[in-house]
Amino acid sequence: MVTQYPDSIVVSWQNEPTQGASGDFTAGATGSNTFSCRAEINTKAGKIMGSDGQLIDFTQMVYMPLTTVEIAVGSDYVLTSLNGTVSGKVKRASNGQLNTRLWL
Repeated sequence: MVTQYPDSIVVSWQNEPTQGASGDFTAGATGSNTFSCRAEINTKAGKIMGSDGQLIDFTQMVYMPLTTVEIAVGSDYVLTSLNGTVSGKVKRASNGQLNTRLWL
């Protein structure tokens, strides 16, 4: 049987610290989400455009069910797929009309 989302990805982030009325800083909260996904290796050596206009290499593209979670560029990830477990930083994320895509 074929499974649409056979892989799993855990995306975690650290929120910015906040400054209270007394001037003291409080560390930002950490959070993480786990998603079912399908990871595809970038076999065509494709590149994505960064926010500064520079082209960025990516190694894998991840497709997952549409989510309302906004995944920020630079969020940490741990991807577990048929190819093994890899970790790094998210290079781009997009919540489309039908699915969510991540470039790793």
